[in-house]
Amino acid sequence: MATAELFQNVNALTGLVEAMKNLSNSLDVFYLVVMGALVFIMQWGFAMLEGGQARAKNANNVMMKNILDFMVGGILWLFIGYCIVTYGSDFGQWGSWIKDIFSAQAGIANSGLGLAEWFFGLVFCATAATIISGGVAERINFTAYVVLSIIVTGLLYPLWVHLGPWGASILPYRDYAGSLNVHALGGALGLGAIIALGPRIGRFKIKDGKRIPVPIPGHNVPMAIFGAFCLAFGWYGFNVGSSIYLKDISGLVAVTTTMAMCAGAISAMVVSKFDPLATANGFLAGLVAICAGTDIVSPFGAIAIGLVAGAQVPIVFALLEKLGIDDACGIFPVHFGGGAVGAILAGVFGTKALGGLGDINLVSQVVATVLCLIYGVVGGYIAAKIAGVLGGGLRVPVEWEQEGLDITEHHLKAYHDEDPVSLAAYEKAKRGEVA
Repeated sequence: MATAELFQNVNALTGLVEAMKNLSNSLDVFYLVVMGALVFIMQWGFAMLEGGQARAKNANNVMMKNILDFMVGGILWLFIGYCIVTYGSDFGQWGSWIKDIFSAQAGIANSGLGLAEWFFGLVFCATAATIISGGVAERINFTAYVVLSIIVTGLLYPLWVHLGPWGASILPYRDYAGSLNVHALGGALGLGAIIALGPRIGRFKIKDGKRIPVPIPGHNVPMAIFGAFCLAFGWYGFNVGSSIYLKDISGLVAVTTTMAMCAGAISAMVVSKFDPLATANGFLAGLVAICAGTDIVSPFGAIAIGLVAGAQVPIVFALLEKLGIDDACGIFPVHFGGGAVGAILAGVFGTKALGGLGDINLVSQVVATVLCLIYGVVGGYIAAKIAGVLGGGLRVPVEWEQEGLDITEHHLKAYHDEDPVSLAAYEKAKRGEVA
């Protein structure tokens, strides 16, 4: 073969390899964007779940907080959060990233794979922040909540994630899709903020020297359950998409996710004596729990994890009530409770002895769970107090809480029971008179 022909063949082979690399990058970008969009749908689910559990006079306020978490979090994730997670204290890399986000040319390298990974990280960050919203519903000052959301998305969430397996792996635990990194952290941060904020007016009463919880029902339970199903739909992006690259996608993840969800619903239904809202929260807790070990446990292991996660929801919620803690939407039992169960039991059912794939340490899982609780509760409490100082008070005035935050904070009711058009105007229209 002539030398010229040899070089032509080499060039053709190089071109083929480059084309295959570009195709692989493009498929990974498509995969991450679609999976990320599924996770983004979870914001819709949170809005419906939390909105349905709030009273009608506060429904718009809940929606506004869910909008805010993503929109503010998106900006902060671009400039700060992503850099903390990815680069830590390497400020040279920070500088390079900041420089690149001012250049479209830099963003198209490898078909924009780096930015697709950034997007997938963003939707996880926004999920963690939005969990807090449900716990502090119906009494937090909206301006203070803005500050709280900034602190969580810009500092507390990225710092924890940087310390764990998605960042510098200083804490060597396993968390495939965020049982601890997203859900348990969000639940613990929420509990800290709830404690700082205090209960809603009338949530507890004293009788014979004992604290008695007084239920404050949400205005639309079917709306909340619809939101829970919407969250479950997005969860397949959350868990399956956590492979990050298409070549690593796993059908096992889809099956274990489904089994944990089913088992969580069943156990919560039984323990709560067929409470519809508790059942919905139970299947969410099952989904939360399976995130940590979804890629290494067996379908049977997923059922066991889901059963425990769902059963603990009504039990932990009742315990919070006994302690005088007003978790308006049950975020702590669902997200921290479910996340803690999942992280720890992944260290049990993820072992080869119980049908798992191994490569997990139970002690590391327990230590990380305890640290997550301490970090989250203390961090959430301090952040809420700071938010109160910077936001003009953490809690709304009593009169605002009584009237409802839709009117006092946002000047718009969610539901208008009365027709604003006067009867006289209709009578004039019947006579053909122009208003």
